[in-house]
Amino acid sequence: MLFLFFPALSRAQEVGDVEIEGLTNREWNLSFFINTSGGGIGFQHGRTPDYYRKHFYEIDFLFNRSAKAVRGKNTNFNEATTYSYGKLCDLYFLRAGYGYQKVISQKPYWGGVQVKWGFSGGFALGMAMPVFLYIAVPDNTGFYNIELQQYNPDNQLHTIDYIIGRGPYFKGIGKMKFHPGFYGKLGFQFDFAKNPKSIQALEVGLTVDMVFPFVKQMAKNNAKPIYICGYIAYCFGKKKAHYE
Repeated sequence: MLFLFFPALSRAQEVGDVEIEGLTNREWNLSFFINTSGGGIGFQHGRTPDYYRKHFYEIDFLFNRSAKAVRGKNTNFNEATTYSYGKLCDLYFLRAGYGYQKVISQKPYWGGVQVKWGFSGGFALGMAMPVFLYIAVPDNTGFYNIELQQYNPDNQLHTIDYIIGRGPYFKGIGKMKFHPGFYGKLGFQFDFAKNPKSIQALEVGLTVDMVFPFVKQMAKNNAKPIYICGYIAYCFGKKKAHYE
């Protein structure tokens, strides 16, 4: 009897899955992430034509830190503060693109974790903001005056002997340079939300950014042509049905 009724039971389960898949067709999520070179924030908004697929648009904003930027302090001055010697600019990325995501492991009916994989890509804008430093400039009396200057590795006073510390962080925003390019992202998402209309997930993956012209962040180093980073993100958001 069990063998005879098994096909019918299987078909009934498939109908139930279809009904569940049709509950929502839109979703959004906000994410906070750290990567191997910094961190940032992201936003996604997309549509789910069925339970297994998602097409979305996304915007990311992140800060990129050079691995060679090591903070130090000039101990010759009492008023000295920490700074990264040789750092020419702070680098940010603004991304805007399109992506696709697919379910590879469904969440059991009693709860658990849903696993998805996805990719995205699109336009990336690199923003390089020059660094300003407080410099001890000697005068004719044997003393020095403190001046705020944009860091220039060719300036004889812009050495560890005369640098007192980092200037105001956003002082160089007026001299920011823009570098257009593109990006790509590949990742896996693990959604553990208990509410079927909510998103709570961890995401891990890889990103690639490339902007032109290449950005030189550190003095006496070549400009970096490509930025490859691993990342981990916490995502939260909502799912909406047709009638919402």
